[in-house]
Amino acid sequence: MTDIEIRRTRPGDGAACAEMWREAGSFFAGINPHTFQVPAVEGLAEWFEEINATLRGHKTMVHLVAEVDGVLAGSVSASLVEPLDTAERQLQTDLSRRRLHVDSLGVTEAHGRGGVGTALLQAVEEWGRSRGAEVVVLETESNNPMSVPFYEQRMGFSAQAVVFRKVLQAPRGSGEP
Repeated sequence: MTDIEIRRTRPGDGAACAEMWREAGSFFAGINPHTFQVPAVEGLAEWFEEINATLRGHKTMVHLVAEVDGVLAGSVSASLVEPLDTAERQLQTDLSRRRLHVDSLGVTEAHGRGGVGTALLQAVEEWGRSRGAEVVVLETESNNPMSVPFYEQRMGFSAQAVVFRKVLQAPRGSGEP
């Protein structure tokens, strides 16, 4: 098995992060073109450099990358969500807990099924645990043939909700019904 290094982003990672983001966009647009797109390339690397610089010192948000043989092979972004002040009035018990929300997790096609996703998710879970998170939550496409089995069978998650979507008015030129 190849060594996987999990680390925070550093200056210069923006181009590789942008490339991984576009690859993820292509994958998700293939699954559901009505809700996903391939992000524009212009300015994307610079955008990631800005985001990465902001998150490097952030206390409640993190962006980690996986490096394999000197190449970025995946990334995970997550944030801590504080308990609600009104938690005792809420129906959901998780609203009284500090939650780790996984905002995104992606692995390049070249490194898929090689342990990169597992290493990234375990690292971000530990990051959250060390900051008092009691539960981790995330969303994924229900028809994603990679992530649903990964989260349920490999990482021990269980599906808890279904998100419904209905277009009220399609943006002009979107081709969306």
